[in-house]
Amino acid sequence: MRATDLKIPWYGYAGMAGLLVLVLLYYGINPERGGFPACPFHELTGFFCTGCGSQRALHDLLHLDVAGALGHNLLFPPVVVLLAWHVVSRMAARSGRRAWKSPLDYSRAPLLVLGIVLVFTLLRNLPWEPFRLLAP
Repeated sequence: MRATDLKIPWYGYAGMAGLLVLVLLYYGINPERGGFPACPFHELTGFFCTGCGSQRALHDLLHLDVAGALGHNLLFPPVVVLLAWHVVSRMAARSGRRAWKSPLDYSRAPLLVLGIVLVFTLLRNLPWEPFRLLAP
């Protein structure tokens, strides 16, 4: 099977178009200056959720500022790499090519991801050093 033989459903194209619009939006507009919705979890509770700082981290990554992205959300850049790996692995498998298995393909991956998310969320809300560095 060749890559040109790969059939993409309509919702795949819609998803890619939506992703492109979001990328262009976050590239052009800096969320640090406002214009984007605030985190509802943080607004309601005063605590940082796992995703707090992700909008600013995405803007930084699109401008190739990895240090800035890590400063806004330490978990965001590794998640982007992991998701990209997973998507490329799946696309390679569908086209009949051999690729490295994604870490997300393993049966224990959901539990590991849940554990990382819970620990990260807990640690970034602790008021002491060095945990304050995890806050956005």
